[in-house]
Amino acid sequence: MEKRKFLVVVDPSHDRHLALERMIDIVRQRREWVSDFHLLIGFEGADKADPQAPTEVVRSSGWFDELLATLNDLGVGFTTEFFWTGDWRKSITDRAEKYGCDTIMLCESSAEHKRGITDSKWDLVRQAKGDVVIVDEGTEAPIKCILAAVNTQAKDAGHQALNDRILERGKFLSEYFGAEYHVVNAYTHSEDFPDRQRISRMSGLPRENLHRDLGKPEDVISSLADKLGADMVILGIRPRQGLSAAFASHTTEKVMEKITVDVVAIN
Repeated sequence: MEKRKFLVVVDPSHDRHLALERMIDIVRQRREWVSDFHLLIGFEGADKADPQAPTEVVRSSGWFDELLATLNDLGVGFTTEFFWTGDWRKSITDRAEKYGCDTIMLCESSAEHKRGITDSKWDLVRQAKGDVVIVDEGTEAPIKCILAAVNTQAKDAGHQALNDRILERGKFLSEYFGAEYHVVNAYTHSEDFPDRQRISRMSGLPRENLHRDLGKPEDVISSLADKLGADMVILGIRPRQGLSAAFASHTTEKVMEKITVDVVAIN
């Protein structure tokens, strides 16, 4: 069984810590998958232009003891660090690299204290060297259905390699959780019709678990996730450079704003 090391982000301004809850779920379900993890407690400095941004957070030692009590009972190794930063994304990716974490796990409402894919959060997803799991309130343990989205119409080596990583991660997670596994490939024009045989060979899934639907990818993926009752959606990220990184809209970003279940972003 593959070992993973997680960096789990906890925002002390929140009353519920979804990313930590999911980490606990993972350890309880199959302890041997987790080597250890790093708990990063903190958030980005307040934006004074935003009246909803917190200006201070006061937590007692009892709050901290309660936060760690369940973890201590699990018997899994972990380290803890507090941070207050003006560069949320860089602080997290730097710590992930420092502690050798291959998976970053954070709550959907983390970063800038707003729901949605904020600039800081999207920058983190694109720049992270490993997987980023964005935990959302629509997913509850146990995870029973996983949907992976691929784009087999893209012929370049980068996209093909990304498809392989998405399918590999989907297979691994479905086996780990004992979950039903589906793959979707959207297309927008008839000439881009995906090859079902190719997707079947790539995924090893039966015909009924393969989905090819016409429409914008973000609409197709979110609609199918809702129809299947998916608890987790796996999406691929292609890092962008220059002006495209700053201004271009990205399919993955749109999908993440349409669904309310856990997303695993694969680079």
